Amino acid sequence: MTTTEPHPADPKQTKDTAVSGRAVPSPRHSLIRTPEPWPHLVARVKRTGQYPTTAEAEKITRTTLTALAPHLPAPERTALARALPSEATALLAASPQPPCKAAEFVSKVAARLGNTTPDTARWHVTSVLTTLSHYAGPTLTDRLITQLPQGYALLFGRAELMRKL
Repeated sequence: MTTTEPHPADPKQTKDTAVSGRAVPSPRHSLIRTPEPWPHLVARVKRTGQYPTTAEAEKITRTTLTALAPHLPAPERTALARALPSEATALLAASPQPPCKAAEFVSKVAARLGNTTPDTARWHVTSVLTTLSHYAGPTLTDRLITQLPQGYALLFGRAELMRKL
């Protein structure tokens, strides 16, 4: 959306430059992002994973976040908590553990969900982590992926690139 009025916070811009025929872009939203409410996060996971009920999407979201938290270093966990709804903050509070391989992580989620095959658990984890990457943005998602062992990029909906040895 554009406007012909100058933005009051832009000292370089005057009414003359706005009226000169150039369209002036409207101001961007605040750089401080307020996370969407928890139901929006769950609804996005529900859509991404094509789950029939909100309750199922919420259970999978809670389980995946709780399983992921101990594998993230404190700075990334804190940054992720800031990007997510406040309900996720409690789920991300965990004592740190060394990160496990992606396949092992998926198996842990499958065990926590109970009666879930590894393929189904991978679908669940990918649905949640892809949604998290939307909330976290590309920079934080890249930081999260680099802090985790190889194989997690695919779970975040990203291509897995080879790392230099």
